[in-house]
Order: sequence, then C-alpha cells, then structure tokens
Amino acid sequence: MIIPDTLAQHIVDSAQGIIRCNVNIMDREGVIIGTAQPERYRTFHKGARDVIESGLAVEIRPADVDRYPGALQGVNLPIALEGQVIGVIGVTGDPETVRGPARLIKMITELILERELTHQEMQSRQRLAEQFVEMLVGGGEQYRRRITRAAKSLNVDIDVPRLAAVADVSALLRGFSSEYGASELVLERSSEAILEGLASCGGTGPEDVAVILDGRLVILKAMEEKNCASGVSAWGERLMGAFEAWGVGKVACGAGAVALSLDEYPLSYRQARYCLRALEGRGAFRSIHDSALCAGYMLEQVSAGPAAMALRPLAKSLKAALEKKPELRETLSALTANNFESEQAAFALGIHRNTLAYRMARLRDMTGLDPAKRLDDAVLLKALLAGSGR
Repeated sequence: MIIPDTLAQHIVDSAQGIIRCNVNIMDREGVIIGTAQPERYRTFHKGARDVIESGLAVEIRPADVDRYPGALQGVNLPIALEGQVIGVIGVTGDPETVRGPARLIKMITELILERELTHQEMQSRQRLAEQFVEMLVGGGEQYRRRITRAAKSLNVDIDVPRLAAVADVSALLRGFSSEYGASELVLERSSEAILEGLASCGGTGPEDVAVILDGRLVILKAMEEKNCASGVSAWGERLMGAFEAWGVGKVACGAGAVALSLDEYPLSYRQARYCLRALEGRGAFRSIHDSALCAGYMLEQVSAGPAAMALRPLAKSLKAALEKKPELRETLSALTANNFESEQAAFALGIHRNTLAYRMARLRDMTGLDPAKRLDDAVLLKALLAGSGR
C-alpha cells in the first residue's frame, strides 16, 4: 500500500491533538509526506530512510542530528502493514520523552491504514461486482470470458441458478444526499450502507450478488427453479421485511424468472424491470410469476417482436378507432381490467350494459375485433395495447 499524502496529513493533524508534539510521516523513499511544519513537506529525511532499509526504530539525539540530513532529534518508527514496512512515523523531541507517544501514534496510524486498506479492497470488490452485473444483465457473447474472470475474482459460482431482481432505491439515496450532502463520497457510502443493511437483515445471502446502478438496487438472488414461484414469493416478503426493519420503509421491487445459463440473465433482468414498471412507484414486491404480469410481459414481447409486422394493420385500425371514438380508450381499459366481463366492465365505467354493447359494436365495425365474445380477439387486443405502451 502507498500512503497518500492527503491521508498522511490527516493522520498528522489528528496526532497533533493527541500528543502535542510535532509528528511527521515519511514514505518508503524517506520523503516527508505529512507534517505540522509546512516547510519540511516533501523534503528528504535520512533517519526515515534508515528505518525503511533496516525495519528498525531510529532514535536521533542532538549529537546525532548532523549524521541525519533533513532530520531533527526524535524517534522514528516503522509503519508496518501486512508484514511490510510501508512508511515511517517520526515524533520530534527528546527520545526519552517522546518514545512512548511515538509508539502510540504508530499503533493508531497502523490501525487507520489497515482500515483504509480494507475499505479500498471492499471498494475494488464492489466496483468489480458492478461491472460483473452490468455485463451479465447486458448480455453479449463478447462479455463471456470477462464474466467468467470476474466471477472467479468475486468467488461467485456462475453455475448456481439465480434470478434478477430490481428495486428502486433512488428516493432513499436522495434522502442520504439531502441529509449529508450531494457528494460522490456520500453516494458511495450510502450505497455501501444499503448493501450492508440488506445483508445484515437477511435480504441477501452469501451466494447472492447485489449492486446499486443508477439509483437501482440490482440483486442476483440464488434460487432453485423447483418451486421457484413460492420461493420467490417468500424471499420477496423477507426482502420487503428487511427494508422495513432497517428503517427504509416501502420499496418497489420486481423480480424475473430464474436464469439457468448466462444467456438467460438479460431476460430475467428485463422481466424484473417490467415488473418494477408495473408497480408504478408503489412500495411492493412483484415477480414475473404473477400470472397477470407474466401474461402482460409475454404480450409486450410479442408486440415488440417479429409479430409486430402481422399486428400492424390491426394497430392502424385500432388507432383510427380510438382517435374517432375517444371514449373507447376508457372502455377498453375497463374491459381488460375486468377480464373482458361485460357486466363488470359496465359497472366499473358507471354505464348501462347496452351502452357498453353499443361501444363494442362500434369497435367491431371499425377494427373487426370483438374481444368480449371471442378469446382470440381479446388476446390480440391485449397485445396491441401492450405494444402501444398501455
């Protein structure tokens, strides 16, 4: 580890308030990178260089100062991390007086640097996890080798079946920014806090991968395909409970189907995003195993795929009908919401069933569709509405 100058100066500033002595921190070249004496910043310290080479403490008394260019009397101790000397801590003063304080500052410095190293490793792992998830849900044959390498580095078994889940945590992140300031550091620490909180509450487990991308929490949840519908539902309840127990409150989250291969992760991710859109910001958990969502997703995929060409004439007829008879929009929404049950749809619209029958006759005349009487027409209509973003 290389000690950054800014961190070295921060340690020095903190140490000054503890021992009331001048403290210097030197790098592996013996150059002062943190000091309470600005004129000595970035100057060479011979005593520190000797400590680096020997790994032993160097105490300098007044009679020895001439032999140590750039140094004053005091105690210089090695800063060790993971068995390696990465720098030197120096405390100015009579060695007999400052020896004890120097050892204290050395211990504090090593603890700070150990924590910093752990944090850097965690950040590096999290960035790798973000890249791993982006490649996995983005798809593409060109990513396959990179995904495999990243999985190995993260100790993730890519053969374990997982589903993709997406939760909107943007409001939570804005809350952190509002309270602590809108800085990159706050965003980074807020994301870490969310991920750590979910893990501690049982929302994510050791085989799961969780990251936050553009205000969205993306979880690759380990899940067996057998009885997955009930398993996903049970996990969804735990996840929502974890958010609430952690004090986050209601969060909207959608989940896709279980991916059994790398090629299926982009599909699971798209399904999760579809479920999240269907929630329209409401705090709840929905998965693609919900029959209504599954049907809606399938129809949306049909209307956006090769079948769109076959639907094109009907789409034009329906568009013309809706433009000529605007009341048909509300009528069709009521019909689809009530499974094309005419009496229920009429009740929901607050109209007589004969009025509904008249409107449906007009739709039949203009498009040839009679969804309240023919199942095939109902399916086609739902596909057309899904394709138009309704």
